[in-house]
Amino acid sequence: MEMIRDTIVHPGAWTGTDFGTKEDITLHLQPEHLEEIDAQVRTARAAGVTLDTLDRRHFPLPRTGPLLAELRETLRSGRGIAILSGIDVARYEQEELEMIYWGLGTYLGQGVSQSVLGDRLGHVKDFTSTDPHARAYRNKQELTPHTDQSDIVGLMCVRTARSGGVSVATSVLAVHNALRERHPEFLEPLYHGFYYHRRGEQLPNETPITPYRVPVFSVADGKLSCRYVRSYIETAARSGGEQLSQLQTDALNCLERLTYELAFEFSMAPGEIYLINNYTVLHARTAFENWPEPERARHLMRLWLVAPDWRPLDPVLEMHGRGGIAAQEGKTPSFAGAIGSGRIATAER
Repeated sequence: MEMIRDTIVHPGAWTGTDFGTKEDITLHLQPEHLEEIDAQVRTARAAGVTLDTLDRRHFPLPRTGPLLAELRETLRSGRGIAILSGIDVARYEQEELEMIYWGLGTYLGQGVSQSVLGDRLGHVKDFTSTDPHARAYRNKQELTPHTDQSDIVGLMCVRTARSGGVSVATSVLAVHNALRERHPEFLEPLYHGFYYHRRGEQLPNETPITPYRVPVFSVADGKLSCRYVRSYIETAARSGGEQLSQLQTDALNCLERLTYELAFEFSMAPGEIYLINNYTVLHARTAFENWPEPERARHLMRLWLVAPDWRPLDPVLEMHGRGGIAAQEGKTPSFAGAIGSGRIATAER
């Protein structure tokens, strides 16, 4: 088991105090970029292109492309977090916003399914009025620090909540440095990894619990990567998997404590697109309360993107940590009945 034992010195090893405001991580679309984006979405719609058929050839952006290339490199090999700002959501219909977001995403990676619905563009809303067990991106509870199943995670804000819904982001590299300095005894169990419960998202030929351990920290070609969803770990332990030792529990508790201690917190505004490197940044969200009017309810759109040149990965992360979630007919992104017993934790995706 390869481990990094030295302090990681890298632009991605930041802490929340390194940023004064979210402006420190923001790239702004300029008028010439916005004009180009506007023209391309209208041309695509006039040609009969839909979200399902839109790809990069339908969305040429010669003037905006260099800014998106800078953004991509910031995510891939720089600090791993950025906000792209400037879209006027009031200017566009929902379908047009979806096409703009997807079109910009094609310059960063390839979209993949985010749930058993096969949704390549996820809608982050509160669906608990119709499904009280909806996965966390479809409810209003707190999301504790976690990673998703892609190379890049993006969130575009369409409408904000009445209160709450604050974004929380933490550098994995900074957390690793803090663990090395303060609690080195926890690094080995985190590298060793944990069994995961698939929460009903497994394919017909797969077991509910992974037959392999998924490392929280892993190293490939000298690069540290993270895969972490605590509720999936704890559900596996409660549902017949290997019980967590006190050392493992203490390691997970310390990891989360440091994640909050070193975090950068900010609130998104309509039209902002928040993007992270899914292997070097843990993300979370505070609980939120919606406006009483349904048309004002909080609404974010989510992208999961993969890119072949993104990052060398441990084989287990290559298999379990990227590529999205396979679509499965007849299933919904809900944990009702998927586990059998045990409470639903809030760290789900």
